[in-house]
Amino acid sequence: MALSLTAVAATGCGSSNNSSSDTASAKTTAAAASTTASTQAAAPSADVLGTPDKATGKPITLGLLNLESGPVTFPEYRQAAQLAVKYINEYEGGIGGRPVKLVTCATDGQPATSGRCANQIADDHPTAILGGADTGAPGAFPVWERKHLAYMGGIPFTPVESNAPNAVQFYSVSVGDNAAMVQYATEKLGVKKASVIYTDDSQGKATGLGVIVPAFKAAGSEVKAIPVAPSAADLSSAAAAAISSSPDAVYVNTPNACPAVLKALKAVGYSGKLMGIDPCTSPQALKAAGSSAEGLYFAQPFESLDSGTPGANLMMAAINKYGGSDIALDSIAQAGFSSVMNVQAALNGVSDLNEKNILAAFKDGKSHDNFLAHPYTCDGKQLAGNTAVCNAYQLIKQIKGGKVTTVDGQWVTGAALYKPKS
Repeated sequence: MALSLTAVAATGCGSSNNSSSDTASAKTTAAAASTTASTQAAAPSADVLGTPDKATGKPITLGLLNLESGPVTFPEYRQAAQLAVKYINEYEGGIGGRPVKLVTCATDGQPATSGRCANQIADDHPTAILGGADTGAPGAFPVWERKHLAYMGGIPFTPVESNAPNAVQFYSVSVGDNAAMVQYATEKLGVKKASVIYTDDSQGKATGLGVIVPAFKAAGSEVKAIPVAPSAADLSSAAAAAISSSPDAVYVNTPNACPAVLKALKAVGYSGKLMGIDPCTSPQALKAAGSSAEGLYFAQPFESLDSGTPGANLMMAAINKYGGSDIALDSIAQAGFSSVMNVQAALNGVSDLNEKNILAAFKDGKSHDNFLAHPYTCDGKQLAGNTAVCNAYQLIKQIKGGKVTTVDGQWVTGAALYKPKS
């Protein structure tokens, strides 16, 4: 995933509660789609959920900060996490037999707002923090550290979540997915020369110039970088520049302008290999791009929800049972559900849930099952410069017939290609 945000004014935290927040109807943007609406129609029966095992007693409170206000929002993360909590409380005995309670606060992507939200959550004395999809998370970490709270899962949008000593991350985005795509492109698709079109802002540079371009170089490929202004209306010149060197592939790293870039590439006659980022493949983006997106490759950390795997079937059955038909079933939602499931599995046998014991349950150097994703190992060695990231593996997917398909089902890592500047 890659994300481009415009600055917005900081607002107050959303209500902190155990149900839907006031921002539940906030506009969902196409940050990282992995399925289409047709997935829901093929959802499995409730039998997949198993035998009920209802949790009882005093709840275990987990705090959750999530970006739900501003130009880019991710309410689906919280919505899916809440469904997963309902499932584990009714079918998995919660954590250690006790029910889990989510206390949430809506943020706007600004560190100052996330800091205020963190203090509000801290007043509820949570046992730990469930990571969310929050680009302002760096503002909250001083609170988590001061209160000695472990931070588990979520979407590591910034280096803070990926390196905090009190954090464990079950997958990598922005770094892991793009590095894996480059690995596949050079090893399996034979890409020797590539052009990278990136948004000329801080996030675009961090991903385009900090991950994608150096990964191609590390793989031995020639690479040309083409910046695009965030407000650019005419993308034909960028498309023409990208194909002027006759590349084997064009890599599109423009979250908000992806459809326009893909159309521009088609308009200038490009018919070669296309690579892109997760936001390029949302239902809205695919609809806008039309046939220009056909054939586009991208990497994603999760099994598709229409894959028929046990994890995918369970999540879909939970969505059907608990009324999640309005949730945007993208990889952000999968991350919310998956994080809860991983937390339950790791902590179910931990009797004293303090920060030290919680982190030890994950950071034991052993391989753990990762719901919907590749197994994770929290040894600080899975991805250079990302010590809290426990898994850098991704699945390669492709747009065929206007839909997201999984290429071969093989997990790919590009960790060896990523060498962050010291």
